[in-house]
Amino acid sequence: MKNFNKLFDVLHVWKPYYLLSAVLLVVATFFRMLEPKVLQITIDGIIFWYQHNGLEDIKITDTLARWLYNLLPTPQPDNLNQLLWWAAIMYLSIALIRSAGTFISSAITAYSTEKATKRLRDNLFAYLQKLPLSFHVTATTGELIQRCTGDVDTVKRFIGTQVVDVVLLSAIFIFSFVMMFSIHAAYAIIAICLTPLIFIQSYLFFKRESKIWEEHEAEQDKLTSIVEENLGGIRVVKAFAQETAENQKFENQNQAKLSIGLRHVQLHANFWPLSDFLYHLQVVVSILAGGFYVLNNALTIGELSAFYSYIVMVGWPVRNIGRVISQLSMSLVAVERIATITDAPAEEYTGITGTKVQGNIAFKNVWFKYPGSDEYVLKDVSFKVQSGQKIALMGPTGSGKSTIIALLSRFYEPDKGEILLDNVPLTQYNKQFLRSRIGVVLQKPFLFSTTIKRNIAYTNLHTPEEKLIEASTAASIHDIIHIFPQGYDTMVGEKGVSLSGGQKQRVTLARTLLETPDILVLDDATSAVDTETEYDIQQALERYIEQKTVFIIAHRVTAVQHTDKILVMQKGEVAHFDSPENLLQQEGYYRQIYQVQATLENEILN
Repeated sequence: MKNFNKLFDVLHVWKPYYLLSAVLLVVATFFRMLEPKVLQITIDGIIFWYQHNGLEDIKITDTLARWLYNLLPTPQPDNLNQLLWWAAIMYLSIALIRSAGTFISSAITAYSTEKATKRLRDNLFAYLQKLPLSFHVTATTGELIQRCTGDVDTVKRFIGTQVVDVVLLSAIFIFSFVMMFSIHAAYAIIAICLTPLIFIQSYLFFKRESKIWEEHEAEQDKLTSIVEENLGGIRVVKAFAQETAENQKFENQNQAKLSIGLRHVQLHANFWPLSDFLYHLQVVVSILAGGFYVLNNALTIGELSAFYSYIVMVGWPVRNIGRVISQLSMSLVAVERIATITDAPAEEYTGITGTKVQGNIAFKNVWFKYPGSDEYVLKDVSFKVQSGQKIALMGPTGSGKSTIIALLSRFYEPDKGEILLDNVPLTQYNKQFLRSRIGVVLQKPFLFSTTIKRNIAYTNLHTPEEKLIEASTAASIHDIIHIFPQGYDTMVGEKGVSLSGGQKQRVTLARTLLETPDILVLDDATSAVDTETEYDIQQALERYIEQKTVFIIAHRVTAVQHTDKILVMQKGEVAHFDSPENLLQQEGYYRQIYQVQATLENEILN
């Protein structure tokens, strides 16, 4: 029931439109029920009267048929053609009204479906932006893409056709049965005697369909993930000549999807023949019963003709119930899969905004472990940074350097301890505001599939050109912009595939500098450039980082030797926190790294 409610919540403000569409379909269906009545009065009224030269009483007993017959001119010996023309015009008028109602209903449904689907896509994508980093770390990109595309399309197909079709099928079934019942009650019961069996079969089909489709979509998720991962890492695939291995991985997963797809096809192959058999058996029983009633003068030929039309009409919703149930079961699975995103707790963007950030930072006895892990990556970490200081973070891989920055940006919250910014607990700041004042240049730069200019001016595409060039100059990208075919308007390809690692780092550095953050984090931001370029960047950065608190995560001594202090992390703990000069006088990680790199440099020069 929960998924049913979520499915119909998709209709949102367009529910009245669907209701109007349904009402129009009911009206159209009612007029459709009149069409067999025109056939009935033509046979039992007009033809019967002329066959018996007006000497026999016309045998039209039900009220609706009698009312339609009274709309015709009075039968006369010489007006047969006129009566037939009147009957034809009556039939055509009814058909036109029915068609108009159906057309308008379809147009309203199509309009509402497109609007509702757009809203679903917009809300789903917007909610993805609000989910914490911990969600995106655990969820695969392929799964999220499939939910935002394939599952949304599945829901769209259902609300675009089946929602109103349920009303249409119900109206046809009820109206047809009422019409049959008004002609002959016992015969009407016989005409739908096998319908309960078809409903039971359809319910069992619904249960199996939901289970198999859920498995099918899970395999589709894996297939989408393989494609997304392969295309994202196509350089690595080609560099290691792993095209054959990648093809095999794709084929194996595609085979798994094929297997579940064939199970789905087999389910339908078992359902539809049995459903059709029950329906046609019901028609045969109805024909035999109709012949019996006519031979015993319980029905007229005209009534039997109308009755047979209603039997066919009743059969249409009975036969299509499987299609509705199939689409419903798939849509409920899709809604449940979408709910794995929308039911996940989103980040709250409340707290302090608009204040001037000075950059005084204090970690007080901070402990932290990543969600799903039992091991602490930060253990009782405490240190203070004054506004305007340049702090280097050093230590072996996995020592907790990047985790400190992640906590500072509130991508995660400490398990124990407290972090202060300008003597205010970090938890009191609005997350969006906080992150807007912290500029992070990552070791692994990410570029969007657009131009160099748009990547640099990511947050404000209308940035004045002089400011953009100023930031680009500081990042040493302006000096080499002439090597690109269209300069700043050069397309970088997906994830910046057409740029080298160093070029991508410079572009992302320029993007961060353009934002003029109060706190700057350089996470190995110059690891992909040569030493000379690194020196030029450091010199150009001086005017940007003046009066700003700066964190530099680096492994090169040249990148950190001019900082105010170096925070050395080892196994999640603070090993040292002192100036580069003082650390050189102490035994420890920094002194070892300094000596190793100095020795290597001397060997290279000599």
